[in-house]
Amino acid sequence: MAEDKLFNYYERQDVLPTFGNFKSAAELDAYASQRRELFSDKLVLPPRLFRDAEVLEFGPDSGENALVFAGWGANMTLAEPNRHAHPKIEAYFAHFGLTERLRELVLADVEGFRSERRFDIIDAEGFIYTVQPTETWLGIFHRLLNPDGYAVVSYYERYGGFFELALKAIHAAGKALTGRPALETAKLLFEPKWNSIPHTRSFESWLMDVLENPFVRHRYFLDAAALCTAAHGLGFAIHSAWPSYRDGLEVYWHKKVLSADDKLRRTTRHLGRSRLSFLGGRKLYLAGGIDAVEAISATIEALVLDVDAMIDDPFGASLPRVVASLASLREAVRTSDILADDAADIEAIVATLDSFHRIFSVIGQRDASALAALTQSDPAFINTWGQPAHFLVVRKRSEGS
Repeated sequence: MAEDKLFNYYERQDVLPTFGNFKSAAELDAYASQRRELFSDKLVLPPRLFRDAEVLEFGPDSGENALVFAGWGANMTLAEPNRHAHPKIEAYFAHFGLTERLRELVLADVEGFRSERRFDIIDAEGFIYTVQPTETWLGIFHRLLNPDGYAVVSYYERYGGFFELALKAIHAAGKALTGRPALETAKLLFEPKWNSIPHTRSFESWLMDVLENPFVRHRYFLDAAALCTAAHGLGFAIHSAWPSYRDGLEVYWHKKVLSADDKLRRTTRHLGRSRLSFLGGRKLYLAGGIDAVEAISATIEALVLDVDAMIDDPFGASLPRVVASLASLREAVRTSDILADDAADIEAIVATLDSFHRIFSVIGQRDASALAALTQSDPAFINTWGQPAHFLVVRKRSEGS
C-alpha cells in the first residue's frame, strides 16, 4: 500500500523512530555535545546564534533536538504530526526544566502548519525529502522565515543513498530466495554488518527505518545540485552543507563579489564532481576532464535507478544492468583521475564495488547460500555504509542582497 506521509508510516508502527529516552542531564549533555560539533564546525551555525531566537522545528519526533536548541536559549515552536510524540515532548521539556522555552506544540505537518509569526531558524531533519515537490516546502520555509533567517534540513541524497537502496534490493532478493520473513532474512544477511559499528537503536528499528520503509526509495531521494538550484530560484542562498557543497579548492581575491548565479554555477559544478564521493562516503573527487566526469556520473545515475528497480523485482531486467554497471564503474575508478586523501581510499572503493558486483552476481545465480556467505563475511561489504544523509543550510536572501 502506498503511504501518504512518512509520519503515517511511523504512526502505524506505533513507534517514535528517534526516541533516545534521556533520563539524566549527563545523557542530554552528551547528545548536545554531538549537536554542537555538527552545528558549529560543519554547518557554521554556532549555538549562540540560537540564543533568544525564534525557532520552528518541523517533525521533532520525541523532541531530543528541540531540547538541545532550547538549552542553547531558543524559543521553540514545534510542529509534530504524530500525536503519539506530544506527551513525550512535553514530559521531556518538563523533566529538564525547559518548559518555558516551549512556546507552542502543534499537531501539524509542514503543509498543514499555519502561523502569522515569522521565525529566525527553521529546522526539519530526516523526513523533508518525502515532501514533494521540493519547491513546496522551500516555498513554505521562505514564507515563514525572517529575512536572513536560516533553514536547516537533512535528507537522503540521491547518489549517496546508493548503498541504502542496494541493501534493500539484496534484502528483497534474500526474502524471495529463502522464503523467510523480513526480520529473519535481514539478520541472516546483515547482522555481521550491523554489529560492525556501534548503534543507539535496535536492529529491528533499522529494519523498519530503512529496509522496510517505503520512503527510502529513489523517487524520494534528492539530487544535491537540483536542490540547490531550486532553493536559489525561490530566494535562498546556500549557507553551508555537510558534506560541503562549496568547492574548498577555490582561490580568488577576498574582495571579489560573486553574483548569486555565479555562486550557484560553481556549486553545481563542484557537486557534479562529487557524486562518487557521495556514493563512497569518502573523498573521491572526480578531477579529470568534463567528458570523463559526465560518463562516470551517468553510470552512477543508471546504477542507482536500476538497483532501486530491483527492490520491486529482484530478478527482473534491471539485475543484469546492475551487475554490468558495477563492473563498469569499478573499471572507471581504476583508470580515472581521482583526488583522494590516500591511495587506500581508491583501493577501498574498488574493493567495495567488486564486493557488490559479486553479491549481485550470485543473486543472478539465485544462490541463497552464496549470497548469505558473502554478506556475512566480505570485509568491503561489511565496512561500507556510503553517505546517504546530507545536511543543507540555506539563508533567506534579504531585499537587495
